[in-house]
Amino acid sequence: MRLDAEGRGAAGAASAHAVIRITGGTHRGRVLPAAVPASARPTAGRVREALFSIVGQDLSGWSMLDPCGGSGLVALEAASRGASPVTVYERDPSAASAVRRNAEGLGLAVTLRATDSRKAALPEADLVFLDPPYRDDIGAWLHLAAPCARRLLVAEAKAGAVWPDLAGFEREKERAYGDTVLSVYVRQEAPAGAL
Repeated sequence: MRLDAEGRGAAGAASAHAVIRITGGTHRGRVLPAAVPASARPTAGRVREALFSIVGQDLSGWSMLDPCGGSGLVALEAASRGASPVTVYERDPSAASAVRRNAEGLGLAVTLRATDSRKAALPEADLVFLDPPYRDDIGAWLHLAAPCARRLLVAEAKAGAVWPDLAGFEREKERAYGDTVLSVYVRQEAPAGAL
């Protein structure tokens, strides 16, 4: 679930009438069939495009984990680009339902776990995308998710976030998009072509 600092859906979050499209891959241009609930803060289209420009447009042969699914949009984008398996954790029932309806409506293979990822045994994945609620400590989430990332750990946070060093990772890139920052950690012994 992605909420602003006060625990509300961020201003500009998708409403029932907002049109959100997949930005790349086999489903490029397709509209999400189910509305994203106000409790979720969907990653903006330009941030998603930038993310996959960094990570790569073809994720065939890569697995993906999203421990803070929210709208599930980044996981849907990864599946559209060939990632498999794609696993999303989302604890908010309405957001989890929207992720499930959107994946099914688009015909994308996404495994949804409707539970709090902090209380689950998370699977390993080549790419871990982490976008916790902005009010949460990004460092705590990064330390939780790092053991799962075989190649890349990409985190989205509010500008001004403090990015910790992670054992076994090198922080390669940081990009700002308005009040959103993406930070890319590469596992030091990651396979060739990880970034």
